Amino acid sequence: MKGYLLLIFLTGIVKVFGQNEFAATAFYNEFKRIYTDATNGFIENKGSERVSEFPELTKEYKVKMMLPLADSGKIVESAKGSSYVVYFFEPDKVRLKVDQRGAHLRDAILTSVNQPLYARTETLMIDNKPLSNTWYFTDPGETKTAAAAFKLSIYFKEGRYFLSLEIRGKKPS
Repeated sequence: MKGYLLLIFLTGIVKVFGQNEFAATAFYNEFKRIYTDATNGFIENKGSERVSEFPELTKEYKVKMMLPLADSGKIVESAKGSSYVVYFFEPDKVRLKVDQRGAHLRDAILTSVNQPLYARTETLMIDNKPLSNTWYFTDPGETKTAAAAFKLSIYFKEGRYFLSLEIRGKKPS
């Protein structure tokens, strides 16, 4: 009986801490392509304009290049001149699964950019639910979140935990 329970427990651990689904050449190549496009002003990725959640502050556009394993994405241009593409991933009711998926995504980003990244993480409690943001910088001395190359967020909404990734870039021309 003990052996059977251990087997069930280990099977559950493998599902939670299993193989990195982002660790694939297709992901690395598409990530590099999107990141290069972001640094060039979203020339290839910017699609048609869509309705913005905050029309007085931002313009939003559909993405033409979808990051593998992402459910959706959009390009956001702020009135201040900053811009980024944000991709959203499948939510889950279990925080641990989303945290692990975020760690896998981080590892795949590190492999894709093939250079050191420096992280700064902040977690806030909103209605007793965590909101975690991790900013990744290419410069070890940088501290301003607006200067981050990437931002990974995990947040709780409508009974599920969500994972999103922002790739920062220049404002499209």
